[in-house]
Amino acid sequence: MGEPQQLKLEAIEALISARDVNDLSIREIMEDILDDAQMAAFLPDSLCQIDPRTGDVVVYNSSRATRLNANPPSAPTRGVDDQCPICAAKSTGVIDLQPLSEGFTFINKNLYPILHPVEHPQEDAGDQPLYPDPYHHGRSSYGMHLLQWTSSIHDRDWHNMPLDDCLICFDRLAALEYKLLTDSEGFMPASDRVLQKLPHRTGEADMHCGPKTFGYVSIIKNFGQAAGASLSHGHQQIGFSNIMPQRYFNNFSFMQRNGQTFSEYMLRENPHRLMVRDFGRAVLIVPYFMKRPYNMLVLNKDHHKQYIHQLSPDERRDMVKAMVAAIQAIIAIMPQMGKLPAYNINVNNGPGAGVYLELLASTQLTGGFEHIGLWVCQANPNEVAAQLRQVINTPETDPPPPQAG
Repeated sequence: MGEPQQLKLEAIEALISARDVNDLSIREIMEDILDDAQMAAFLPDSLCQIDPRTGDVVVYNSSRATRLNANPPSAPTRGVDDQCPICAAKSTGVIDLQPLSEGFTFINKNLYPILHPVEHPQEDAGDQPLYPDPYHHGRSSYGMHLLQWTSSIHDRDWHNMPLDDCLICFDRLAALEYKLLTDSEGFMPASDRVLQKLPHRTGEADMHCGPKTFGYVSIIKNFGQAAGASLSHGHQQIGFSNIMPQRYFNNFSFMQRNGQTFSEYMLRENPHRLMVRDFGRAVLIVPYFMKRPYNMLVLNKDHHKQYIHQLSPDERRDMVKAMVAAIQAIIAIMPQMGKLPAYNINVNNGPGAGVYLELLASTQLTGGFEHIGLWVCQANPNEVAAQLRQVINTPETDPPPPQAG
């Protein structure tokens, strides 16, 4: 049995700025990005437009159309991808690296960023990100776009790594989230001020605010070409921006309107028949409004916490176990539908959020009705939840080790 395809540590030693992101200041991370010569040809336009109908935020970077697409539409030989630039050590600078039971996980800069630091943000952009733009020239958008590579071994990802390795990866995301949010005063607008507007119910605990926060951290995952992944090497994307993404604003607005987080609402209102599995401090559910077959939510039972870095070690463990189980189910079920596994994960965090995960399986195309807000779903939530319970509710073990390809 040969050695699995992987990135060797010695191949990127010269690119490591830090092995722990906490050893760097935000200023040092910014300067590292600004001084990176290989990124200079691929910078974003650093402006955004907002759809006045929906509030959707649009950012622009034409150079992303030139990216190497190393994620073929057909399944490659298991564990082998001769075109993988990560395994070939074609990497930008590394700002965090942690060993796993085999290989390592690391965080680096996105070569084709959607957000980029600016030395001197406009005063309006720093204090009031949505300052007036009557001529629609575009508002200033800035920040950072980073990548976390789940494992240096090419075919390892959440679904086939030991649970302890998955927890290391999740903990590094939490550490990065905390660093960006709490160490960016003067670079990002305050993002905790909006909490002052939240309603408070007598006898209810306050939202878990913690230290002052600045800017907005978005953590997402694209797996499979149908879900927008341009590389087959497993990774997460981290955006750090001065403008709140629309979904996060929707979570905040839900809290304002209803006096409760979306997580609290779903924990109480989602029908019990749509519970896939209770993991202790987190639950895996099919939402009653499922838009696409096998879409799932992971909810933390303490709905007052807003960020993954605020979760206790036990809460993180249960959230990761629920997420991994959902991913494994999607990967098991989609081939039965004649489709290659593909999914997105969105970490919903931020002011008023009640931190939760969305897992969106690429099981059905989006058509014209969906674009006008009328979603046509080709499966029934009750039947989907029942099938997921059959797949997931097996004796609880760590994820199985991967097979060498």
